[in-house]
Amino acid sequence: MQAGIWVAIVISAIISFIVASFYEQPVHWYLFILIIFIGFFINTVIIILKTKDEKEKNET
Repeated sequence: MQAGIWVAIVISAIISFIVASFYEQPVHWYLFILIIFIGFFINTVIIILKTKDEKEKNET
């Protein structure tokens, strides 16, 4: 995984907290960790689907 993806996931979590505090929504530390884990999970799924698609293209 590239470092840029890690940085983008962390920055998006920080931005979501800024937006939540701007609209006076409750913000807890475990939500920050949950956002980061979900970001990494979605990125992992995307990587798996890309490799599967590339593998199928190489077979034909």
